[in-house]
Amino acid sequence: MADFPLAGLKVLDFSRVVAGPYATRMLSDLGADVLKVEPPEGDVTRKLAKRESGVSGNYLQLNIGKRNICVDLKADGARELIHSLAAEADIVVENFRPGVMDKFGVGWAELSKVNPRLVMLSISGYGQTSPERGRAAYAPVLHAESGLIARQAEMSGGHPTDIQFAMADSYSSLHGIIAILSALRVLDQTGEGQHIDLAMLNVLHSADDYAHFALDDIWPKAPETLVWEAPGNRQILITGDMKWLWIMFSTKDGLDDPTPEGADIPTKVRLRKEAMEQHIMAHDSFDALTATLDRLNLAWGEVHPFGPDIYEQTSIEALGTIVDVTDDDGNARRTVQSPYRFSKSKSGIDSSARTAKRGEHNVAALQDWLDMDESEISALAESKALISE
Repeated sequence: MADFPLAGLKVLDFSRVVAGPYATRMLSDLGADVLKVEPPEGDVTRKLAKRESGVSGNYLQLNIGKRNICVDLKADGARELIHSLAAEADIVVENFRPGVMDKFGVGWAELSKVNPRLVMLSISGYGQTSPERGRAAYAPVLHAESGLIARQAEMSGGHPTDIQFAMADSYSSLHGIIAILSALRVLDQTGEGQHIDLAMLNVLHSADDYAHFALDDIWPKAPETLVWEAPGNRQILITGDMKWLWIMFSTKDGLDDPTPEGADIPTKVRLRKEAMEQHIMAHDSFDALTATLDRLNLAWGEVHPFGPDIYEQTSIEALGTIVDVTDDDGNARRTVQSPYRFSKSKSGIDSSARTAKRGEHNVAALQDWLDMDESEISALAESKALISE
């Protein structure tokens, strides 16, 4: 019978916001037992975006399926509790500023002593040892300093603004998963765990397929994949630069060249672009336009307004992109499914998955992980090391 690929792995998750929680959400979807260690003030994303049942859709998306204990690291007994949990864990994930975990006595130096087989992922903006290690580094900061914001503004001709996607956070989570699984393979071979120092700035440059332009100093690059007005008051993106689109429309779709003999290059570009705009809009319908583009083997995508309708597209249901879940008050909610589809293994969440309240699993998780009795758990609650809603 098929099983989840990471079933049996225990993950101690100190991360919050996006960089880290997305990684541990995916680890949970792959079958790991993820225990989120949330501070008394709660993960800030609990209050972001639409809120129902005291939890936001953002928090639901990034943390559904995880168990939760609420720990005040400053309280008596908290450090010892974390050491005990780390001794049972396979993986620890954290995204505090460098040095914060050490300050509470739960950094790599301490945890690796109680569990030499531990794999620990630390995600930070500039890494654990760089001169800028102490800087606050949310995704927009890295987008600015990596050149992404300026590049987008240059290509679009607009004012520099942050990209509306926490790319630095999400990509760091995904690279963090790769690093964790790689370290687990080394653990299988050597019996030794290790610490992974993942800098979000490095992640962005590593994943940037435009990096070679900056390194070769041949920027700027001509704009491509333009968005065009289309029939039916719609918009369409067509891949390829203007030169290639002109070749296809003029040689395979009968579009005549409007440029007079001897025209300079800027005039030729302007007139040909205007001709293509008119040619695209001359189609009787949007479907007629896409039929032409398909015949010319030009890749296209309709520019859909951002909103619930983007999840009503043809492939969404077939791919199982959205899953219906229930919140803590029994209300229907929707969230995004993990993208992994294995030929033999399981992955993802089902309609029984839910988000946990802060400290909801203080008792059950500590009994499962540490075989603690009620008196030990009560003592931690009395010292305020353990907190519940």
